[in-house]
Amino acid sequence: MSSIAENVKRVMKEVERAAVDAGRDPSDIKILAAAKYTDRNGVEELIKAGITLIGENRVQDAKVKLSEYHSNTQADIHTAFPEVKVHLIGHLQTNKVNHALKICDLVETVDRKPLADALEKRLVDDDRILPILVEVKLTGESSKTGCRKDELPHLMKHIWTNCPHLSVQGFMGMGPWDLDPEVARPFYRELKIIFKSCRETAPDPEIFRIISMGMSRDFHVAIQEGATLVRIGRALFKET
Repeated sequence: MSSIAENVKRVMKEVERAAVDAGRDPSDIKILAAAKYTDRNGVEELIKAGITLIGENRVQDAKVKLSEYHSNTQADIHTAFPEVKVHLIGHLQTNKVNHALKICDLVETVDRKPLADALEKRLVDDDRILPILVEVKLTGESSKTGCRKDELPHLMKHIWTNCPHLSVQGFMGMGPWDLDPEVARPFYRELKIIFKSCRETAPDPEIFRIISMGMSRDFHVAIQEGATLVRIGRALFKET
């Protein structure tokens, strides 16, 4: 068994254990593999080990690793593995929307009206509904992207009113970087509170179900605080 396969098995067990310890059903929590640390071969190893959600930070990286490549020796990831969904988990510039929509099944980082409008415009032409998450800025760190909490009601209203081709399925958030996972706990707790409040006003609460939070260092805490999707990168690729 490869180290990636071993790591996938270990992380799956840790997620299950964290869910049970938190009194939650493990099947309610999905694992997304952040593929920035690997290449196409590594992505395929992840999938063969049981991963069905692949996340990329950059559109260009997704294009190189996951789409049909120029040499025709690499199949589009959806053709090779129909069960796999690709999420964009990094900041999306409006001028990259066309490229993103060619490979991504869900965009987790919609954080401003111009981006929502650019996606809507292209989706109208394609007659396509795109699942999205709205990224909420939980910390004051300048390096973090996301919609500010005070601007969130306006963004949600704008999308729900003006972007019928965007299916808002929940929120994504990032805690502060710290070696101590407990530092992230109040931020994840706050996102769960914001999520519950917003879900009450959602046009269709049944599709507004995803809380994407938690990474390799703190996903245990995120699960305790209500995460339904955890984005795991380094823990899937480190040598054991």
